[in-house]
Amino acid sequence: MTDTAPDILILDSLEIGFFSGKNQKPLLPPLNAKASKGEMIAILGRNGVGKSTLLRTMIGLQPKIDGNVFIGGREVSEFSRQEMAVMTGFISTQGIWASNMTVTDLVSLGRFPHTGWLGRMDEHDLKVVDSGIQKVGIIHLRNRYISELSDGERQRTMIARVLAQETSIMIMDEPTAFLDISAKFEIIHLLSGLAGEGRTILFSTHDFGIALSHADKIWLISDEGITQGTPEELLASKSFNSLFNPELARGKRDAHYLKYFL
Repeated sequence: MTDTAPDILILDSLEIGFFSGKNQKPLLPPLNAKASKGEMIAILGRNGVGKSTLLRTMIGLQPKIDGNVFIGGREVSEFSRQEMAVMTGFISTQGIWASNMTVTDLVSLGRFPHTGWLGRMDEHDLKVVDSGIQKVGIIHLRNRYISELSDGERQRTMIARVLAQETSIMIMDEPTAFLDISAKFEIIHLLSGLAGEGRTILFSTHDFGIALSHADKIWLISDEGITQGTPEELLASKSFNSLFNPELARGKRDAHYLKYFL
């Protein structure tokens, strides 16, 4: 990523929340943030603050209350579902209900925006699917059923599916949740490599260490909205205060750690 990379995603006074009949229930103040081509952005915030709602709203899976989301210069509401699937790939925290499908079958679903309702794939489509499988390192699993995979292998398969979509933006909700330490860093290393190839990666996480060590930028969500910046900028400004409660520090080790943030 370079400092001159163009903004590919912009939140402009975006209000997220829920609708109950005619009533609106905003979760946060209007949000403003930007993501550039080739950036890897970690989204941090306490449980329930609205990280998943934000991700779903950004790609039109959940209606916004007000404001705008621009992707590639166009407002999200102007995209058809197929156009959105060509621009953005989304991986949620929900389980994969595809036990009777093989890895190749599931990854091939990523070509749906390009092949239409019939789903007929030509030689190019097959090459893209193979490329996605190879890139995430699961070529040896291509004929394995999804039900036979570990959590880390399933997560790699879902990333391969998004790669098969050939999207410019990858949005992931807790991609390292429930993974062991080794699998976590394999997935993050993979995502970092994809950002280096020019894809824009946005992922929510509760892993503070991963966000600090691997993200180009952090969107820190609190009840006041979004604070964005590099990990170094947010550390210097002590913006991470909202994630910690100093009253919970128990002993010298906790106090020593927290002093760097509070």
